[in-house]
Amino acid sequence: MQTRTSSAPPVRGGLPGRLAGALRAVQGRPAFESRGGMFAAAVVLRLAGAVLLGWIGYVHWYLWHLGYKDIPTDGPFFLVDAIAAVLLAVLLLAWPRGLAGLASAGFVALTIVALVISLSVGLFGFRESISASYVVESLVLESVAVLILAVWTVIVSLWVPRSDRAGSEPSP
Repeated sequence: MQTRTSSAPPVRGGLPGRLAGALRAVQGRPAFESRGGMFAAAVVLRLAGAVLLGWIGYVHWYLWHLGYKDIPTDGPFFLVDAIAAVLLAVLLLAWPRGLAGLASAGFVALTIVALVISLSVGLFGFRESISASYVVESLVLESVAVLILAVWTVIVSLWVPRSDRAGSEPSP
């Protein structure tokens, strides 16, 4: 007979149950004790993601400082982007949960989308040029960052103990 460690009733099937389980998976702490090489891969991916977030923050701060701060509407977003990237890097290092990786990957993906919009049709009246400083590097490294952060998020979410997920019985 199995005992339940949570006082919450189990969530049974259906979309709400699966969504609750997925949310718990990205919020829970991964259990890598018996995974060997998977732990090392997760650490390397997490560190790489944090370094890339730091780089994204530095580039946005540098461009803001270089003169983008004078661009109406877009300029302040460069500073916000710089601060958010550094905060997410710190969060990823201090709180190694799938939710931190998901938020970081989403942030970087939205940064890429904003750059692509600015390159193609303009964003808030400002149109970026592909030949501008750090544009090509940003597109490449931010794409790599999204991939790394997404893979890390999936890895840590898959190795959350079943008892940490909503409505799951603890594993024997």
